[in-house]
Amino acid sequence: MNEKQPIQSPTRGLLCVASPCVDICKYNKNNYCVGCKRHSDEITGWINYSDSMREAIMKDLDSRNIDE
Repeated sequence: MNEKQPIQSPTRGLLCVASPCVDICKYNKNNYCVGCKRHSDEITGWINYSDSMREAIMKDLDSRNIDE
């Protein structure tokens, strides 16, 4: 299993919530990644999100149905 490490943000220091990316970057018709279930806006904004915002997204991913 590939363990994700925290990343260093140039403006905010160490970010503790790593990306859920699984390197399957294909999008459905609603612009959700079929690999990590994030919306394309969440993916591009991830580096700028606070850890609390990232945690909220991570919590939502488990129940997110992107097939609809």
